[in-house]
Amino acid sequence: MRRGFTLVELIIVVIIIGVLGSIAVPQYVAGVERSRAGKARTVMMIISKAEKMRAADNNGAYIACAASANLQANLGSYTEMTDIAADIDWDYSVGIGGGNFTVTATKRAGLANAGETITLSDGGVWGGTFAP
Repeated sequence: MRRGFTLVELIIVVIIIGVLGSIAVPQYVAGVERSRAGKARTVMMIISKAEKMRAADNNGAYIACAASANLQANLGSYTEMTDIAADIDWDYSVGIGGGNFTVTATKRAGLANAGETITLSDGGVWGGTFAP
């Protein structure tokens, strides 16, 4: 009666697990990046709505926010900004130009795709360089 597995059988199992892992890990990482980008887009829509509410109270004047920390000070009375300012993946800013604004999310340094951006104009047009 035969007991256990042969060395060849064990090597084949290890190779199969390695091949499956080499396929699954990159897909998992790409999925995580897509979900983080989705979170950033949701936050950017919230910031855009807060900017529009603030402008409605201030004769249509938008306000620039150079960094995530400024968002709470400038737009915090229009929506909850505590979690937005503490985001560990993205840094958010609002730029003003020509009577319009653009919300920008920039991937933080030290992370995959660092420095890449997602933008949202006040007209609802998405752009940027981020592509997970």
